[in-house]
Amino acid sequence: GLPYGWEKKFDGKMNGFIYINHVTGETRTSPPTHGSSGTGPAPVQISAREQGSCKPGWRYAFNFCYYISAFADIQSHSGAQAACKTQGGELFWPQFVFESFFLKKTLNKVKISTHFFWTNGEKHSGKWDWGTGHPAFSNPKWSAGQPDGSGTCLAVYAHTGFLDDQPCETQYNYVCKTKP
Repeated sequence: GLPYGWEKKFDGKMNGFIYINHVTGETRTSPPTHGSSGTGPAPVQISAREQGSCKPGWRYAFNFCYYISAFADIQSHSGAQAACKTQGGELFWPQFVFESFFLKKTLNKVKISTHFFWTNGEKHSGKWDWGTGHPAFSNPKWSAGQPDGSGTCLAVYAHTGFLDDQPCETQYNYVCKTKP
């Protein structure tokens, strides 16, 4: 793995990989050899107020419970969907635009190892959707220049709360969501 703060990303313009440090803003074409080992911080405890009526390990907000994967718990899109099902929820889908921004603020405190987290969003027959039984995909808040066609699964850029299309096999942290 890369040192904490670094991400390897394919750059279509260069037709190659670049390395981005989301902590310092540095971008380079060769892998970084400096920085922390990537073991990550200890889990942040969830207060009784944050947990609300959710089961242990989940946070309550907006009448839903949210589970944020551990620092080193990264999955492909399908792996994240399966992990959420095992946890008794499903992969995050925003009912409200501000949910992503709530999660962005929470992730600043919790710390995940990837710079994106998976959502339930996927592209089917040329159209984006959140999956069966969820609100229509309307007025999404995309990161600048997105979607750029780099993938058919949706992730949230954890530093801004905006959406980005990503290759489904990429491994990211994930957020699960369920009713209390």
